[in-house]
Amino acid sequence: MNRNPKTRLAPAMSVLLFFITGLALIPYPGLQNDELFFSGPIYAPDSAFFSLKAGAVKIPLMVMSYSGALKTWLYAGLFEVFEANKWSVRIPALLMGMGTIWLTWRWVERIAGRRAAIVTVVLLSTDTIFLMTNTFDWGPVALQHLLLLGGLVAIQGWLGNGNRGLLALGFFLWGLGTWDKALLAWPLIGLATATACVYPREALARFRPRNVAVAALAFLLGAAPLVGYNIKRHGETAKANARFTTEDFRNKVAALRITVDGSTLFDYMVYGNGAPGRRAPQTWIGRASAAIYGVVGEHRKNWMVPAYVAAFAGFVLFLARSRMLWFLLIATAVAWLQMALTKGTGGASHHVILLWPFPVVFLGIVLARLSERLPVKIPAIGRDAGVLLLSVVVAFLAVENLLTTNEYLEEFTANGGAGGWTDAIYPLADSVDAKPASWIGMVDWGILNGLRLLHEGELPLFVVEPDADAAGIRRQIDDPKRLFIQHTDDKQIFPGINERFRNAALREGFAERVVKTVPDRNGRPVFEIISFERVNR
Repeated sequence: MNRNPKTRLAPAMSVLLFFITGLALIPYPGLQNDELFFSGPIYAPDSAFFSLKAGAVKIPLMVMSYSGALKTWLYAGLFEVFEANKWSVRIPALLMGMGTIWLTWRWVERIAGRRAAIVTVVLLSTDTIFLMTNTFDWGPVALQHLLLLGGLVAIQGWLGNGNRGLLALGFFLWGLGTWDKALLAWPLIGLATATACVYPREALARFRPRNVAVAALAFLLGAAPLVGYNIKRHGETAKANARFTTEDFRNKVAALRITVDGSTLFDYMVYGNGAPGRRAPQTWIGRASAAIYGVVGEHRKNWMVPAYVAAFAGFVLFLARSRMLWFLLIATAVAWLQMALTKGTGGASHHVILLWPFPVVFLGIVLARLSERLPVKIPAIGRDAGVLLLSVVVAFLAVENLLTTNEYLEEFTANGGAGGWTDAIYPLADSVDAKPASWIGMVDWGILNGLRLLHEGELPLFVVEPDADAAGIRRQIDDPKRLFIQHTDDKQIFPGINERFRNAALREGFAERVVKTVPDRNGRPVFEIISFERVNR
């Protein structure tokens, strides 16, 4: 491997660009409920699905049936040092994404050479949805990518030098990743299938009892909390989540496409330019983004879909003998089919992005290999035609990616976060701080985790049950010191939940009173703080 420091300039610059772009985006969307799901057991230990009791202390092991508490552990330590806010939540995720890019560089350089590695990291670091999902980690995916690639680099090292310590490290990281989120099984099964199909002899040569024992023990050690949970709950992870179906297959193909072209999060995470309340940018970042928008116009998708189609054609025509490319294709296809054929998965970007970085690695290797087939020198500049053409293509794709990312930034600065990403969560947190209450009920989804984290667990919060029986409704509202928080009727996450709760209260002799309406920074009413008063019958 080339150890010249200059060879690390491309990945270093790519990682830096990724970090700067992520930093620019961080302030604008409000903290989202799923983005903070890991924090539940930090402030409410009983919210964990599965815990280990050590005296009076509960150590969370599983946050959900398929999601472990690894991220909870990491942030619990982090919040001992830093205040819990959007920066301390999002910068660690961004750093994990940077680590994934660097590890991808290391892996691709080993399996395909420096040129392919440079192309791959340039495209990965500018990939809009990879950036968004590794900055606003509501999947979560950041640890998944990092641990998957960490394991791959370690296994590649073991294949190169036979060091079983690297074998153990690789499988331990994969075990940790599976505990973090059992959906890591998708890419791992994809890798195993691709290995069996493409490298059967090499796999069998290393399929020795000692290697198998080391790998199995290391994996089980990393995944021990998940294994213990499933022993205790009789395989609940699979039973509760592994339901196969062909329904929505076409929609899942569409989800794959719009994740690739970067358009999937518009109107879900951010309001479009036709939304009411658009305002002039207030910061130099916003003004710079708006200036770019003014030059290029609306840019809601990149050119990555045509790039992948062209790369696949190039593979079929010129590179079909490449076992590594077949390996990447099979691993990606098998991983995607698992999410596409499982009920409730594969229809959104936070699932589709779990295929990354394999598609980008495939594209990077194909472009690099095709460029090597044009070794003709251009006399005027003394460069290979292939290198020049490759540079133009990669630069074009990277700029297209960055323009799509800038479209998100421009819409965030002008229009604000949409739905569960509303920045109204911050003034709401300030408002309830000034309104002491015995208990505060969350009527709709998307409020609880933000308030709990921004107040570091000090607010007396509970989740309203609008469909409870009469006695249950009275228990929830028959206290004049209780406050309730709901979205305005036009911004409900669960449509009709306000009316159901309002009507249930009326049947028990209580009328809703709006104490305060909380807008987002664009002036759109988003939340209502309400109380209930007895009415005469």
